[in-house]
Amino acid sequence: MIETASVNTASSKTVWEHHARKISRQVNIGWWLQTLAGPLVFFSLVGTCALLLIRRENPNLPLWQCSLAVSGLIAIVAGGAWLLAKKFFEKPAQSFVRIEAAMHLRSGLSAALAGVAPWPQAPAKPHAGLTWNWSRVLLAPLAALLMLLAGLFVPVSAILPNKPAPDEPQAWARTESELQNLEKDAVVDQPYIEEVRKKIEDLRAQDPEEWFGHSSMEATDNMRKEHKSEAKRLERDMSQAAKAFGALEKNPATSDQEKQRIANEFEQALDGMKNGGMKPNPALLEQLKSLDPAKLSQLTPEQLKQMKENLEKALDKLDGQGEGEGEDWADELNADGSHPGDNEGQGQGGEGEGEGEGEGEGPGKGGVSRGPGHDPNLLGKASQDLKTGNMEALKTEDLSKARPGDLLELQDGEHDVDKSATGISGGGDIKGTGKGGDRVWKESLDPQEQKALKKFFE
Repeated sequence: MIETASVNTASSKTVWEHHARKISRQVNIGWWLQTLAGPLVFFSLVGTCALLLIRRENPNLPLWQCSLAVSGLIAIVAGGAWLLAKKFFEKPAQSFVRIEAAMHLRSGLSAALAGVAPWPQAPAKPHAGLTWNWSRVLLAPLAALLMLLAGLFVPVSAILPNKPAPDEPQAWARTESELQNLEKDAVVDQPYIEEVRKKIEDLRAQDPEEWFGHSSMEATDNMRKEHKSEAKRLERDMSQAAKAFGALEKNPATSDQEKQRIANEFEQALDGMKNGGMKPNPALLEQLKSLDPAKLSQLTPEQLKQMKENLEKALDKLDGQGEGEGEDWADELNADGSHPGDNEGQGQGGEGEGEGEGEGEGPGKGGVSRGPGHDPNLLGKASQDLKTGNMEALKTEDLSKARPGDLLELQDGEHDVDKSATGISGGGDIKGTGKGGDRVWKESLDPQEQKALKKFFE
């Protein structure tokens, strides 16, 4: 009987210890899963983003390498969570207490473990009052699994190599360079420079594929033409004002009529500089505005010279911005010597009454009854006439040596002119069936096509 009791006691102890270890593992796994949930979701999200980026950058990367990387990430996170949860783990001896409380054993297992009481009879299914909350346990692992699978298998478009941006239209760079020079030399006012730069930036803000489109190139041409036109207009007005100061400086005792003409020219030039899109720099413009055109002749020669030099300096910096460069040669060609500032010798031929350079041959100031008498060699000495473009027949005595393409003879031809008489016809009347395009128009196009073509060419 004693041996049978001993065997039963040993058997009960083994069963209770087995159940205690089982409960201990269950509690420890619960602590680990609870610690793992947050980091697993976070690092799965980061890993998913990393997988998508890697697959986009390197679409030919083997899938097994990505899977291996994912497994390594999960293992690292799980190991870290196990280390963090280990301080909460439960030992089998503590599980005995949990079983006693759940099964109301009144410290029977603790007493048996201490050796002061026999082991209670083990039931078929001992329990510790613990059950798994599967919705909470599986939520984080399933979310992490879905995110990582998405990172592995969601289609991703590969990054195409960056195509080099097309070159900008040269007109933009050329205009910006001109504006930079104008700004550096302080030739014109700043608002105009900013306005033109804004137009260029608006054109540049388009899709690069549209830079050389019809509308973009048309806008570029208009911007370029307006800039050139404004620069040429300002250059012309400043040159006209400088000539007015120069004329008064050279001829202070000129007639009242001539002074009035010079004052009118200066006033026109000043109005153009004030009202144009491109204006001179504010300092020069204010200096010109302070002058009364009717009192220009009252300025001292030093003041006239200073104003002329200021305008000429601005003109030198503005030179080349307009369509023409430098002083307009047409003004010099058309000068007749009747205005102050015209160079001596521009005017009538040698037989005139003026101060010609030479006797009878050079240009001079002619009388009122003679022609302009400009120097025929105003633009330089005429070059020798080489009779280029004249075709001459080449005569060959031995036609056996002639080659294809040799000119044999020249003949004068005449156009075949239809001199037949024509009668009078009313406007719009058609006397014949038409020829060429007229015939095609009448017979090859139906009324609807004729109407569409006529509307296109209106």
